[in-house]
Amino acid sequence: MAVNKTFHLADYIIFVLSLVISSGIGIFYALKDKRKQNTKEFLLGGQDMPLFPVALSLLASFLSAISVLGIPAEIYYNGTMYWLFIFRNALAYPVAVHWFIPVFHQLEIASINEYLEMRFNKVVRIIGCLVFQVQMLLYMAVVLYAPALALNQVMGINTLVSILVIGLVCTFYTAIGGLKAVMWTDAFQMFIVFAGLLTLIIKATVEVGGVSLVFEKAAEAGKLEIINFDPNPLVRHTFWTLVIGGFMTSMTIYGGNQAMVQRYISMKNVKGAQTALYLQMPASIIFTLLLVFTGLVLNAKYGDKNPVPCTIEKRDQLIPYLVMDVLGDTPGVPGLFVACIFSASLSTVSSGVNALALVFMTDIFKPLYRKITQHDLNEIRATIYSKIMALVYGLLTIALAFLSQYFGSLILQIAISIFGMVGGPLLSLFVLALFFPCVNSLGAVIGLICSLTFTFWLAIGTIVSKPSSPPAMCPFNTTNNYITTDIATLTSTPLYNTTINTVNAGLTNKTGLETFYSISYLWYSTLAVLVAVVVALVISCATGGSRNKPVDRRLLSPLYLTLASLAKTYQPNEMEMTDKECTTMNHNEHNRYGQVKENGISNVEMELKVSKD
Repeated sequence: MAVNKTFHLADYIIFVLSLVISSGIGIFYALKDKRKQNTKEFLLGGQDMPLFPVALSLLASFLSAISVLGIPAEIYYNGTMYWLFIFRNALAYPVAVHWFIPVFHQLEIASINEYLEMRFNKVVRIIGCLVFQVQMLLYMAVVLYAPALALNQVMGINTLVSILVIGLVCTFYTAIGGLKAVMWTDAFQMFIVFAGLLTLIIKATVEVGGVSLVFEKAAEAGKLEIINFDPNPLVRHTFWTLVIGGFMTSMTIYGGNQAMVQRYISMKNVKGAQTALYLQMPASIIFTLLLVFTGLVLNAKYGDKNPVPCTIEKRDQLIPYLVMDVLGDTPGVPGLFVACIFSASLSTVSSGVNALALVFMTDIFKPLYRKITQHDLNEIRATIYSKIMALVYGLLTIALAFLSQYFGSLILQIAISIFGMVGGPLLSLFVLALFFPCVNSLGAVIGLICSLTFTFWLAIGTIVSKPSSPPAMCPFNTTNNYITTDIATLTSTPLYNTTINTVNAGLTNKTGLETFYSISYLWYSTLAVLVAVVVALVISCATGGSRNKPVDRRLLSPLYLTLASLAKTYQPNEMEMTDKECTTMNHNEHNRYGQVKENGISNVEMELKVSKD
């Protein structure tokens, strides 16, 4: 049941204005860059993007409405342990900045999967491309569907309208404006998100009696759990799961995801890309802490008088309910917060659509076109096809969002889990490529398959074996730890949060597979990488390693090169190709890409200059 408050004219004006501005940015860059009809400009922003929009776009790429709805609900039900997740940045950002970005940027690749072909072969590149597309399409569908459902059930905004508005607006400005439009709209949308969230926090905090009372009530309710050093991997949130497991989870974003790497490459030099990632770290910490505090405000406002299910049906409706309850009488403010939720979804979907269009064009369409026609695709046509693919992926995302409602909560759990199930195995490919020069393509492929099999088994087994929640009866005066199937419970992190594990209290009674399925979701990516590395090393050692295909030092992480140099184990004649060797290798992509930096042209431009192998 919705709160008995409705939108005012001012709310609609503010909401529509935010969408108009986002679309206007796309139109502006479509007209501004009309004469620059090339894929480098459309898909990579001309590789001359300023620092400010790149930093905010890095934050916005995986900051969805799911975060705004999910994190406060997580805090309201389970306490403040989640705040420790901010410390994973202290580990993930330096690793991505110093050990991943330099390799990707100096090669001037357009798609991150190009690196996989350079390091391994075309098969690994295609596999990486296909897995990434499945991963992003499912995630973006949930990003569209989750907030639309919540807003429909609390604010009365039609689900069909919500999905179509978000999907069509972001598809429109992404398809016509390219990466520049995506990044500048991301920057604008981040201001909307922060403005909406701060307005809610300030007004709600004043209404409940101030900041001190918020923390006082949280302490009384036992919500202020600051730290937990329990080493048990079955405990859902501890210091180790949130910091160590969260680190590997974050690396699936900042070290092995096309949407992020695309932003690194859009800058002129490595230093700029590194600075952009470091600059967005304070913003991500602040945003996470604001959402955690919002959860405490929920507790101060409603306490043990949980509005679920007496007033609203699901946990993901708590924040929209709070907005209408606290801000419903102030014209314009509810509209600002709805714009906040829509902007968070827009930024995520537009980033994903642009990344999907790029990997399809670079990894699949252009090589296939060259093979069929025996010549390269000209830039004008390539740009037109890129825009068409952005449009197609946007419409496909909308269609998948509509399909989500017909499959119930199970498809939502699987879709959210897909990042843990696929993100870790994908990251393992880049870990193997960057840090293990002895691993060959066969080892990498088999390692990836084993890693995917393991994580799918773990995640799906957890979903299937989880206990059913008892029906909630009204009055429902105490919060509980039962695991429900609503979206906010499943999505309490900026990327994903499959809180499908059973509660901590029941861990000691579990045996066998039930115990295995109770492993905290934050360990999924770590386990995926470990499985892939072990299997790949075994297979590679058994098949001769990389002796038949020397590894160019430019394809290895600076960390490995430094450690190998200190240990004096690096053998140039085994692992390093000289420029002369590079140009004489047959059927090897190093001949095609190795001189990119020296020639001073991007990979997109080189695609038009090279001949078929």
